[in-house]
Amino acid sequence: MNPLPQALDVIAVGAHPDDVEIGCGGTLALFAAQGHRVGIVDLTDGEPTPLSSGPEERLAEAAAAAAVLGLAHREHLGFTNRRLFDSFEVRVALAKVFRRWRPRLVIGLADKTPLASPDHAQAVAITEAAVFYSRLTKWEETFDGLPVHTVPQLLSYFLFAGVPAVPPGQWPLVVDIAG
Repeated sequence: MNPLPQALDVIAVGAHPDDVEIGCGGTLALFAAQGHRVGIVDLTDGEPTPLSSGPEERLAEAAAAAAVLGLAHREHLGFTNRRLFDSFEVRVALAKVFRRWRPRLVIGLADKTPLASPDHAQAVAITEAAVFYSRLTKWEETFDGLPVHTVPQLLSYFLFAGVPAVPPGQWPLVVDIAG
C-alpha cells in the first residue's frame, strides 16, 4: 500500500459539483484561510444538466472553485448523476476517501431538497453510512488495506436556505463568514 497523504482537517461531501460551494463554501473558505486543510468530495459530475455544455465545463468550474476556496484536495468519485443511490458500492468508495484522508470533520448534506435532485437525499444516507464504515474493524479486504479511521465529528449543511428542515433560530450551528 502507498503511504497515506497528509491528512485533511475537513472534508465536505456533495452529490454534485456546486452543492458544497452553495451550501457551505464560505465556511470552507474560512477554514482554509485559518490554515486548515480542506477538501471536497463530489459523488457525481452533475451531468447532464441544462445549465452547462457538458462534464468538461462542470469539472473546470469545480477546479476553479477549489482554487478560490483554497482547497487542499478535491475528488470526484464518478458515480452517475440522476442515478445516485445509497448502495454498498458508493458507501465503500466514500469510506475509502475518509480512511485515506483521515478528516477530523465531515460536512454533508442535511436533508432532501424538495423540487430538486433526489441525489441530494441519497448523499445524506451515503455520507452517514460512509462515516460509520470508515471506523469498522476486521474489514481490511473491503477497504484495500486502508487503516480504520474514526471521524470525530459530522455536521450538515442546507443546500437551499428557503427550505430548511430546521426552522430559523433553531439551527444548532451557524458560521459567521462575514469577516
